[in-house]
Amino acid sequence: MGQYRPMFNIALEHTYFDDGMFPGVSLTPTADSERLMLNNNLITRKRTDGITVFFDNDYIESLQLYAADTEDPLRINFECDSEHNNFQNFTTSSVFEENKILFFDSTNTDGSTFGKKYLHVDDVVSSKDLVKYFNGSGEFGEDQVSVMDFSGTRKLIFDSQQTKSNPYGKRRIESSDPSNTEQLKKNMLASRRALSDTRHSSLGLFSILITPDELSALHRDGTQPYNDYHVRFQARETYWKYYLVGDANQPSAYIHDVDGKIEFEDLGEELLSNGSSARIFISKQALPLRARAKQKFQLLVKKNGRSKVYVRRLAVASAKRINKQIVNGNELFVSEIYINF
Repeated sequence: MGQYRPMFNIALEHTYFDDGMFPGVSLTPTADSERLMLNNNLITRKRTDGITVFFDNDYIESLQLYAADTEDPLRINFECDSEHNNFQNFTTSSVFEENKILFFDSTNTDGSTFGKKYLHVDDVVSSKDLVKYFNGSGEFGEDQVSVMDFSGTRKLIFDSQQTKSNPYGKRRIESSDPSNTEQLKKNMLASRRALSDTRHSSLGLFSILITPDELSALHRDGTQPYNDYHVRFQARETYWKYYLVGDANQPSAYIHDVDGKIEFEDLGEELLSNGSSARIFISKQALPLRARAKQKFQLLVKKNGRSKVYVRRLAVASAKRINKQIVNGNELFVSEIYINF
């Protein structure tokens, strides 16, 4: 066994959490990648927010042979999952779309330097990072022009813009060729069987390419910084809707932001399903969800011309209670918060 050195790192971030890290994620290599890692004595160190891959200096020649193979290069693919079953609740909705999955490819970054690199197109993960996965023989649209064999059970489909901006690892395919679509259909059916026992909500797919130049630099200099790949998710923003029930339902009640940044609109009273009446207030702007919200809203009541604090600190929005509602003619994501005294 030789000296182990870092080959690359993957770390996930999320603005929902206080420290910006995204805890509770797991990156699992595909079956092919796991065999490649085993054959070349690559080891991993898993963290709650990602993974680091290390290489054995004694296996550098074998790794260089893999990296120099233009048809089957040294590429390690991971499927990423989260222990947070409500991940979609606290993450911006633009990164979710039916029959598509988030795909992060290291070849989208500048390969001429090492260091910290974000794998997404925009400042945060967005719909631009979504790719289509094959889901049937009739799935090819006019603009689906290439396919990537991510694993034995996952085939990703790319449109013309995605293919043009980064053709690496993709093969062009004609939708009119029945042999192509038939083979993809077989792969899709195998994929469904293999993934039927998935336990966690899927975050997306990662594909990391290690080039010959990168390997040489890492081998040559033990102090050489390695590629530190990051992705940053943005928290969902919702309108906070307070329901004042019971004694909290005061005709002169209103909500006050201690910091003076957020205003609330009085929507009047509403009859709830249990027959009780609630006074409704909604924020005039959408607020980002946080694992520990820092906002300090108070419930004030006017009496004899003066405002008195009725509730010193109101409960804050939770990622567990989000609905789509029509408010003043607009469809909004709303966090419902019930205040009952």
